[in-house]
This record gives sequence, C-alpha cells and structure tokens, in this order.
Amino acid sequence: MIDDSILWLESCQSTNDEAAKHLSSRRYSTVVSNHQSSGRGRMGRTWHSPGGCGLYLSHIAFPRFDQKAGGAIPLMAGVAVAETCEALGIEVQLKWPNDVIIGNRKLAGILCEAQSHQSQWSIIIGIGLNLKTPASGWPNGLPAIGLDAIHEEELDYRIIAREIVRHLDERLIELESHGTAPIYDAWSRRSLALGTKIRRGDLEGRFAGLSPEGGLLLQTAAGVESIKAGDIDLLPAE
Repeated sequence: MIDDSILWLESCQSTNDEAAKHLSSRRYSTVVSNHQSSGRGRMGRTWHSPGGCGLYLSHIAFPRFDQKAGGAIPLMAGVAVAETCEALGIEVQLKWPNDVIIGNRKLAGILCEAQSHQSQWSIIIGIGLNLKTPASGWPNGLPAIGLDAIHEEELDYRIIAREIVRHLDERLIELESHGTAPIYDAWSRRSLALGTKIRRGDLEGRFAGLSPEGGLLLQTAAGVESIKAGDIDLLPAE
C-alpha cells in the first residue's frame, strides 16, 4: 500500500531533508508536507512553501541502473507530475531541466539529490507543486501559477500526492527495464514546442529537443549547442 510508506507532515523545514533521515531505515519512501519553512529549489534558491497552498513531496529511490543515467530522473519526475495533472484534465508543458509550466508560469519545480553508497546509490526526488494562489499573492512578482487558477473543484493534496508517487514508481520501473528512451519520449511529447525562443546564459536560440543524454539542444546562429546543466529562460515570440 502506498499510504504505508508515506510520512505525512503538517510542517517541516524541507521534505528533502526529512526524507534523508529515512534513507538507512527505509521505513518511509516518501515524505509529504503541507508547509516548508526552508524549502529550497535548484542552485540554492528558496522555494516559496506557504501552508495550505502547495504540495511538498520527496520520494526516495534506490535505482537499479548505473548512476550515469541519473540525469533522466528529473525529466522522469516532470513526466510524473504532468501525468497527474492530465488526470485532472489539466494540460501542462515541461521546461528543461526541471520545471512544469502553464504558459510561461511555473506550476511545479523538481530538486533531485543523489548520494553514493558502497554497493548502491540513492536519489531523493523533491517536488513542489503549487495548488492554491497564496492570499497575499506570489512574492516579488514570481511567475507562478496554482492549480486553483484553472481547476474549479476542490483539490485534495493527499490524493494528488498518492498519484504522483504511483507515477514515479511506474516510471522508475520503466527506466530500469527499458532505459532512458521511453522517458525522453514521454518528456518530449510534453515539452516546449520545437523552435521556441529561449536563452541559456549568454546564448540565445531556439529549443531543438533533447540530446541522447537528456541534455538541452539549443539551435543558435552558429549551430546546435548541447547544454548539460543550467537553467533556460523563455523569450518573447517574434
């Protein structure tokens, strides 16, 4: 039963940190909280985590494939969130490397943290999903959106959490059994449209899909650049 392996918390500093406490015992495989006091995103950013407005979830996995393929896991997590939203009748897009967006506004973000052990490696898949718009609004003009902006029915964060965990487990099994190709295909079907204008650092160009390793392909005036890490910004269409 999925519920037996989920630790439900009303509040914590960070669900990724809480999940790390259970790596050795394996008592829980998932930590879900209604609020984070020190939620974080990639590259040391803060993840706005007000109580009652979001789903903050960290799932522990002990993959049975080489850690070199671990770069597919953030993409896989994005697919799992997208599949959960689609079951609610909500279409989303996936923005490399770790964002789930509606239009140009972020609905969910993903932070994966891996650890190497002597005979096994582990990864904590952290997901922050905006369910409701905070009463005070999003801070500092943050380009975010909550599911409540497009979904009129009441959202039960426990049901959504169980669905995300189910999709994560299914996709992890697929990744172990069939490699990265099905994950990249599922991600690409939900990605930004090919040709979308984007910027990565000083490079501007158009989104040209994924590399065989799951990196970003950026079509520039000088040719195609393969980007392995970093963030991208969407640019206005011409």
